[in-house]
Amino acid sequence: MTEYEYRGVGGMLCRAGDFKKLFPERDPDCNKYDFGLAVLIGGCREYSGAVKLANMSLSALRCGCGISRLAVEERIADYVAPYLLESTLMPLSSFCEAELSRAFSGAASVGIGMGFGRSSDRIAAVGYALSTLECPLLIDADGLWALSRIKYVSRGNVVITPHLGEFRRLYGDVDADDSVKAAVEYAGKNNVVVLLKGRITTVTDGERVLFIDRGCPGMATAGSGDVLSGVITGINAQNGSDLCLNAACGAYICGAAGELVEREKNAVSMTASDTVSKLHEAVGLIIGK
Repeated sequence: MTEYEYRGVGGMLCRAGDFKKLFPERDPDCNKYDFGLAVLIGGCREYSGAVKLANMSLSALRCGCGISRLAVEERIADYVAPYLLESTLMPLSSFCEAELSRAFSGAASVGIGMGFGRSSDRIAAVGYALSTLECPLLIDADGLWALSRIKYVSRGNVVITPHLGEFRRLYGDVDADDSVKAAVEYAGKNNVVVLLKGRITTVTDGERVLFIDRGCPGMATAGSGDVLSGVITGINAQNGSDLCLNAACGAYICGAAGELVEREKNAVSMTASDTVSKLHEAVGLIIGK
């Protein structure tokens, strides 16, 4: 890492080698249970986003978790199933506490909110996840909308991944030039890790500030955020001891993968699926293979 300042806040600019310790050499006798179960909860009838949800789940596996479980409402399960290969699919009758508890069973990490929709039961679901989970919990997209409508106490196990508009909903009105300072303030006050998306992505736990300068214009496309959510949830499943570094690693991997795609294709034609297809190469930049 090297010292770096962005929008008036000093921090550290991350490079590939800074994340190598998150992916230690694997024992020849290892099995899938050694690398954690990543549970991803999202989707709704109005926004089934079957391909996006599948990409998110595959992203978790591409970044090394042992098992990826995608939990969705049973009324959209048939739409999602054809796009899943390695991931497991858990249809839920609703997002009530009993069904969420079933989805959370055995989880080493959880990601919630992607394509979730906005309703009172979604607010309750995010609140239940916050109050019960001890493993790392990532909240994104409509989950952030729900978070903005509840008072919560974090156990220090929460990562949120807003873009500036979503962050304003949580923090209040803030100019882009002051957004990094606001992210540091919010993270410290609420005991969470904030990953603020942008041309330079900021990751902070309120004390450390990490910057990621990887990525490209072609990633400004539907589903890119879902891929990032899957990547970070997959990393969290393997090692939840440093969520700030994990989140920064996820941003680095996605940004590097996007750059690799844009070199082969172009910024206009890229899709989130293209980024998923290069995640293994981006991880290779970190582990040296």
